[in-house]
Amino acid sequence: MTSLRLPHALTIATAALVLSGCSSPGNGEPPTATEASNTSQPEAALAPLDVGDEQIRAADGSVLVGIADVPDSIRVDQQAEFGAAERFQEASLSPDGAWLAMVTTGAAHSAGWLIREGTRKPRPAAFQYGGIIAIGPWSDDARRVVFVQEGPAGGRTLTVVDGERLGETVEATAMPVRSPDHEARAPEERIYEALAWRNGELLFRVGGERWVFDPDSGEVRPSKQ
Repeated sequence: MTSLRLPHALTIATAALVLSGCSSPGNGEPPTATEASNTSQPEAALAPLDVGDEQIRAADGSVLVGIADVPDSIRVDQQAEFGAAERFQEASLSPDGAWLAMVTTGAAHSAGWLIREGTRKPRPAAFQYGGIIAIGPWSDDARRVVFVQEGPAGGRTLTVVDGERLGETVEATAMPVRSPDHEARAPEERIYEALAWRNGELLFRVGGERWVFDPDSGEVRPSKQ
């Protein structure tokens, strides 16, 4: 991001760090989700984006997408859609630069989108009713990305989106990441943290326990690490 956007950039970076539950570098903790993803990303994917309310620009100043390119409402399922696209909040390039993940917000809701580089055709990826969304880590193969969703009650959950399995609604596209005891937990105890991608699987933590999510099968199993 350019120096003119620095305060906004810091706000976004701080929000993403808090929502993803990542620790600060150098504190002895395991690599955070963002750190683990970034260490394998080429220079092109790490180039700064200038995220404004109405446009997302590449490092060279070219416009990648404008708010006018985003549908006025996001289709959650076949029956429901909500307005959540008044302005851009955050954006992240995939490691190979082929995909752009972005977050828009409206009066009360937030939406996550995935867009193929050069198309300006956002596809619905995540939705949070009355809350906020941040972008988590990309998988090393640049195929999948995590959206971190925080609800109005304070719970925080994760959604994995696969660029090769995009649907026309959030329901058809999103893969919710849930521990086996998710429903038994009180809402305030549903605090999920994306830790890292390893061999195509997502390592995450909730309630002090570590789990592994396999996006190919949808299986969740205890982590051995």
